[in-house]
Amino acid sequence: MSDAFDATPLEISTPRLRLRALSSGDAAAVHAYAFDPEAARFMPWRPDSSKPFAEGLINVITKPQFLNWAITLPPADQAVGMVFLHSFSKQHRKAEIAFNLAKAHWNRGLATEAAGAVVHFAFHELGLNRIEAICMPENSASRRVLEKLGMSCEGRMRQFHHRYDGFHDMDLFALLASPRSAQAVGEHRIGALDSRF
Repeated sequence: MSDAFDATPLEISTPRLRLRALSSGDAAAVHAYAFDPEAARFMPWRPDSSKPFAEGLINVITKPQFLNWAITLPPADQAVGMVFLHSFSKQHRKAEIAFNLAKAHWNRGLATEAAGAVVHFAFHELGLNRIEAICMPENSASRRVLEKLGMSCEGRMRQFHHRYDGFHDMDLFALLASPRSAQAVGEHRIGALDSRF
């Protein structure tokens, strides 16, 4: 059972990105990119899911058990991806990170930049000791992002995840709080909480 986060998603600025709180107003943008067949290949939802499904997804991941950000490319404010923390344990000071990005922005290092900023936030603002991530073994792009963040693969969990097309193995990655971890995710600036959220 995931604990609720006490924090709210502060606005985070990186050299190329602005991360802001995800909201119901992002449903159309999220539906446009996240349900593209290639973008959804390793996601838990069907690629042909409807806009109301996207609205329901946002409704779930904006609950207190999640800490979420929309990825935007200034000066535009449209969500081109998202990154969020979930499966939070106060007792064990750990959480899991997940992210996705519109296909039009792949292969530019943006997922690594966004996820790295949230990892830094999780260690330095939330005081977490451990951050985990899981991905399908075939998801080489996400695996590269996790490795760039300094995360280590701790093993393969057989038939760990069930979605619409059956059971799937998942690889477990993790990163511990340490000076090396902080260096691995790089520098970023945490701005003030956007007054709209």
